[in-house]
Amino acid sequence: MDADEALQEFLRPQRASRNLKREDAVLGLAELSRVVIAPGTENEEEDIAVYRWGSGERRVLLVHGWAGKAAQFFALISALLEHGFSVVAFDAPAHGNSSGVFASGPAFARAARMVDEQHGPFYGVVAHSLGAIATTIALAQGLKTQRVVLLAPVAFVEPLLEIFIKLRELPDPLGAALRERFAARYSAGIISVPLLAKDFEIPALIFHDPDDGDMPFSHGESIAQAWPGATLVPASGAGHWRILRDQSVIEGTVAFLAAN
Repeated sequence: MDADEALQEFLRPQRASRNLKREDAVLGLAELSRVVIAPGTENEEEDIAVYRWGSGERRVLLVHGWAGKAAQFFALISALLEHGFSVVAFDAPAHGNSSGVFASGPAFARAARMVDEQHGPFYGVVAHSLGAIATTIALAQGLKTQRVVLLAPVAFVEPLLEIFIKLRELPDPLGAALRERFAARYSAGIISVPLLAKDFEIPALIFHDPDDGDMPFSHGESIAQAWPGATLVPASGAGHWRILRDQSVIEGTVAFLAAN
């Protein structure tokens, strides 16, 4: 394996092998459409699956995380619809029912901006895990919204790259070459939520489990410290994936979005 091949492996998400019944059910209630996003550094032109529920005037965009998919928000979708919101979500490139092999935070962000162009404007955005990086990139690049909720957010990608190097037991020269390839393609200013968010004026609410085994609580803390006016709520026991259906998190998210 050389550095280019290692970078491709790092950017290749695993697709979920099956849907939960509740995921299938929520997709069955959605209005499905597709948008095309222009080629980026990872992919050729991609065909993105977009789902829409409800007809409320206040629209909320949902942005899933790495190796995730729109249907994982099924519990939150139901709660938002019950409170009169309409909801739009999409499967990012190389995820769910969208095309592609490789992905990244910037690729997610390109998809979010295209969905915004065709289905926005959005009153609020809720993002999970790597979706937090995608959302902040999209906001920095012009996506407009009034409220943002981040669930178990990723603040920096570099630590994930280090975990990848360690898990794959890459030899030092290959690890160093991979870091160089990654840095040449993605500048720190693009893939660091704190750097992007330091001048934001959008109210933000962050839920993160202090014992999250997949994404350290320090990521949520770093974002809250950098994002003016952001509030960090420790979601004890919610975990990294279960947070998407944690009842207290869902209730807090809906209350924050409904407050006006």
